Amino acid sequence: MKKEMPMNLHELFDTGIDRPLNNVDHVALSHTQLRILGEQGTGSFYFLDLEKLRDNYHRLRRAFVSVYENSQIAYSFKTNYAPVIGSRLKELGCMAEVVSAMEYHIATEVLGYAPDKVVVNGPVHEADFVEKILLDGAQFNADAWYLLDMTGEICRRYPERQFHIGIRLTYPIAEGGFSRFGIPSDATNLQRLREWQAAHRNCRIRGLHSHFSNSSRSLVSFADRIAGLLKASDMLFPEAPPDFINIGGGFFGEMPQSLARQYVETPGFAAYAQQIGQAMRQRFGARSDVTLLLEPGTALIANAMVFACKVLEVKYAEGKILALVNGSNHNINHKWAGEALPVQLVSQRPQAGGAEFDVVGNTCIEKDIMRTGVRGHVAAGDYLVFQYMGGYTNVLKQPFIHPCQPIYCWEDGRVFVGKRQENVNDILATYVL
Repeated sequence: MKKEMPMNLHELFDTGIDRPLNNVDHVALSHTQLRILGEQGTGSFYFLDLEKLRDNYHRLRRAFVSVYENSQIAYSFKTNYAPVIGSRLKELGCMAEVVSAMEYHIATEVLGYAPDKVVVNGPVHEADFVEKILLDGAQFNADAWYLLDMTGEICRRYPERQFHIGIRLTYPIAEGGFSRFGIPSDATNLQRLREWQAAHRNCRIRGLHSHFSNSSRSLVSFADRIAGLLKASDMLFPEAPPDFINIGGGFFGEMPQSLARQYVETPGFAAYAQQIGQAMRQRFGARSDVTLLLEPGTALIANAMVFACKVLEVKYAEGKILALVNGSNHNINHKWAGEALPVQLVSQRPQAGGAEFDVVGNTCIEKDIMRTGVRGHVAAGDYLVFQYMGGYTNVLKQPFIHPCQPIYCWEDGRVFVGKRQENVNDILATYVL
């Protein structure tokens, strides 16, 4: 299949695309559109709306800049490192946040991000990679003392160079406990950081970082996150403020109402901006040189992509209706913790009403049940569209039993291939007989 597949959906497809910006709990593609795309491969695919991605970025940035002007977004590559995503965000002025040498290579070598526009986080790095990013001038946040030991050795090896780093801290927060990542911000460790700084004159600690992925994403938790960073900042930078405060990610983004109803609270971008930005204003002033860094992933990309899979057969067993599809839990369920994933049935011949059915996957594993209790008249040839699939889906999908599916992208009135269908040669390329 060619890399680009030019299409004017409004002419080629029977209904066009309907994507209301304020409500993503909808059917984005008609059955004819799904069938045309499905016939390019094996009947299942991801569909990425790059216009929605751009809209998410602009809305998040506007929300924060309106409260605290010196706010900057760095997209979390681990959430979805498809190059087309990082490329479009780079065009908008977004920075990159990476946690591995692989992701750093994608950002700098493949997509052309300048190293100083890349934030490097993560708990595990080799010494040669730490040396490279320090020499490149990337924004490295040391996650642990062993990484500071590596950094100190590099400083001694290059006494003529001036380096800069950030420090990732951890501390208890409301509705989230603590993170096992980062250096604890207790008095002992903060004193040790001051001593480390004094001993390494050619490396300056420029700012502080935190990220809590195990919290509720609530406003209360973010109030504690920013308070913890500002408290540590006052202790580590008593004479002059830091260059940056990095609040990390973990924001809720716009989501289907059927998913939002399953959470106690789903703050919008404006609410997050008020909670965090006001704290920065009070500490540093409205037009401060201290940059507020955000590292969203899911908030930018989750609602911009869906996973579509064709119904191959409908069977009746033990009083249940089972719809077999050419997809699996490996495509959709990596980061969920019991939520009922939003899914739409797109029928060849739509009918009102219908019975409840379960969606079962293609992996020969009994527990590969993608969703239970979907209601409708389902038949072979229909499509099921799982929404909110932009984060932690295709990047975690392994080629177990079946190769990984393609990603089709929608942008400026055309559809093109963002990732082709994998084949057996892709899977076996790194194996040796």
